[in-house]
Amino acid sequence: MVKLKKFKEVFDQLHTDEGADPEKQWLMNHAQSDSTRAAIRNSRNFTHSELAILSTLTEHDDTLAFKLLQEESSLSQGMLSRYVERLANNGLIEKFHTPENQKAVMLRNTTIGHEIGDLHLKLHAAQNRRYKEVLNRYSRSEQETVLAFLNDFAAARQSLE
Repeated sequence: MVKLKKFKEVFDQLHTDEGADPEKQWLMNHAQSDSTRAAIRNSRNFTHSELAILSTLTEHDDTLAFKLLQEESSLSQGMLSRYVERLANNGLIEKFHTPENQKAVMLRNTTIGHEIGDLHLKLHAAQNRRYKEVLNRYSRSEQETVLAFLNDFAAARQSLE
């Protein structure tokens, strides 16, 4: 049973929100401006969805119609609206209309929103490089065994009766 305890401890580390936030620390360490560091520090917590919105706008040259953002997002319209409103209230995006279409809500990253969106994209690239380094230490067969184990372990956690 000692092994079960160790497995559970490692598994719990993969989804815990307690203690340090390595992603937020990475963003702080790589931010270029004091105002961006302040925005990151002062945010109680950016949700991953909020960071994804900023990143998506960054990938679209900082401007995108709300409707197109919704099509690219897995969020409901209501949830997306709440996140957009929160980002706008925090000065990270702007909402506006174009002269050609006064109905369509357009979204634009502010300078700080762009920097945070760009940092989020770079964070994911850095994480993916690290994950690939770890995966390369194991054979394909070992990777498949570990993946099967993790899937079974996660399923056991989800299927409590």
